[in-house]
Amino acid sequence: MKKEERIKELRELIEKYSYYYYTLNESLISDVEFDKLLKELEDLEKVNPQYSMFDSPTMQVGSSLKNTKFSKVTHKEKMLSLSNSYNIGEIEDFIKRVDKLLENRKKPSYVLEVKLDGLSISVTYKDGKLVQGVTRGDGVIGEDVTENILQIQSIPKFLKEKIDIEVRGEIVLPISKFQKINEKRLANGEEIFANPRNAASGTLRQLDPEIVKERGLDCYFYFVVGGEKYGIKTHREAFDFIEKIGLKTTGIDEVLTSVEEIDKRIEYWKDAREKLDYETDGMVLKVNEIEYWEVLGNTTKSPRWAIAYKFPAKQVSTKLLGITWQVGRTGKITPVAELEEVEVSGSRVKRASLHNFDEIVRKDIKIGDKVFIEKAAEIIPQVVKSIKELRTGEEQEVLAPTTCPICGTTLEKEEGLVDLKCPNPSCPAKVQGRFEYFVSRDGMNIIGLGQKIVERFLELGYLNDVTDIYRLSEHREEMEGLEKMGKKSVENLLNSIEESKQREYSKVLYSLGIPEVGKFMANLLADESGNIDRLLEMTRDELLMINGVGEKVADSIINFFASEENLEIIEKLKGFGLNFSGEKQSKVEKNVFEGKTFLVTGKLTKFTREGIKEEIEKFGGKNLSAVSKNLDYLIVGEKAGSKLKKAQEIGTIKIITEDEFFNIVSEKE
Repeated sequence: MKKEERIKELRELIEKYSYYYYTLNESLISDVEFDKLLKELEDLEKVNPQYSMFDSPTMQVGSSLKNTKFSKVTHKEKMLSLSNSYNIGEIEDFIKRVDKLLENRKKPSYVLEVKLDGLSISVTYKDGKLVQGVTRGDGVIGEDVTENILQIQSIPKFLKEKIDIEVRGEIVLPISKFQKINEKRLANGEEIFANPRNAASGTLRQLDPEIVKERGLDCYFYFVVGGEKYGIKTHREAFDFIEKIGLKTTGIDEVLTSVEEIDKRIEYWKDAREKLDYETDGMVLKVNEIEYWEVLGNTTKSPRWAIAYKFPAKQVSTKLLGITWQVGRTGKITPVAELEEVEVSGSRVKRASLHNFDEIVRKDIKIGDKVFIEKAAEIIPQVVKSIKELRTGEEQEVLAPTTCPICGTTLEKEEGLVDLKCPNPSCPAKVQGRFEYFVSRDGMNIIGLGQKIVERFLELGYLNDVTDIYRLSEHREEMEGLEKMGKKSVENLLNSIEESKQREYSKVLYSLGIPEVGKFMANLLADESGNIDRLLEMTRDELLMINGVGEKVADSIINFFASEENLEIIEKLKGFGLNFSGEKQSKVEKNVFEGKTFLVTGKLTKFTREGIKEEIEKFGGKNLSAVSKNLDYLIVGEKAGSKLKKAQEIGTIKIITEDEFFNIVSEKE
């Protein structure tokens, strides 16, 4: 494609995506993808100035304000957007540019604040009374939404001081409110909002102010226009002034002086932002000294004294290539989206959950669609929505399966439930799923019996039900002769199987795979019953008397133990010496680490890595995956490296040795 044609194509795409984002409150692509297109256009225009145009998207800020329902207002001072960065190297480059432009002046300090993912607003007060609220729009002209912002409680109608002032901030929809709104829309059969930002923008543009009031928008302010005339000399002082006159800030405005400090705090907020009740998509770094702002100046779109650092995208768009139907240990049929590989929240993703067929219908998802995906709770990728506006007509409807994709049995659907299920108890997928569940970390934690090995042993006839795991020693010689096994791996596997006989009662109970009984419920039932025989004797009413056990769980337990096959497995496992009883622990003992977070680093001598994590959770603690201000304890083994150094730099994390941890838990055993 010729450069002129590509430039034209990019302009059309960017204008289309901008219109949907700013005017229709619909995201057709992720912010990262949009920024890439804009950067490509900027680069092409730079080396091909003959094709540059004054109305190019590279020269514009925000919305073009097409088809707006509100009256237009020209900003007295242009509302610029921020240039974006995606790694600390680009932050370093920004600071170097600032230093160069300030030449021999005193080095500046910087203010780091959260980048709210909402809708920019400029609010004007006359003699302390709110008189106008205007959206950013295209940076020069915005929409007058005064009537609607009067419905937002955090934007006061009167300031604490009778002054004339223009302040700027971000209107957001709190995550807690967003979830409730979507629950209500779902119950009413309405399409749910894709994210809080779209919901906030759509709400603020409602013609009925009562809807704005009902949804509970919030607003945080961060900028005073012409701050010098109020005696404000630094950006940090502006926050104090904003709060002094009765307006709300996030309270996150840290003054920093070095790249190292900035890097450390950005890393901290990557995790800490999850505790906030509003969406953030990055951090904003601004030169603190306002006198330098005029020296540094602006580009057409952005100030040279500020930059945004964008966190890895939580939500990105990609193409749905197909759907694979998986069969779980209970026979539940789950659709899995096969995707064009894409990066989301820092990892590569090419498969995502679609939960069930009803979810596919509700979200109107078709094969070939462009879809948004995100990581639920930062762990499991899932499809959020299809982007119908980008359909070409070649997309294919998704048809519900009628037979099990593994064994061919006709599927069933229980009345009142959404899941399709394979009823065949001998379905290979269900059998394998039960084994994988039994040996999992939260269950018997048998190292060496992974998915491929279980599948292989099933094919060879070594395994028929989970009790056969404890007979695998009978196949030692045969296993040693298998490809990629060998004597050492077989010995390790058999040792792990033997060790599993010492697992506590709650883990054995979990491993049985009773429907509705997960890790928490297994701990609760083990604690309340004391042993399996007492649990078997419990009636439905007795189970319901246990705090935390509902009707669905009670019925599932009764049904599970009504099966002769399940009872036979329990008896066999008893015969192999598994632990089906346990003393009830006191609440103090169980929760000695309640509310505390832990991370382990270095080589351990008294525990395995998984073993020490189990001990932490056993006593109420939580395991983290990285060093941050959220960490309470770092347990260090031999040759502890960068994690120890980082914890020491933070200074608030308690560092203990493996021996010290061992002594603590030994006293509580």
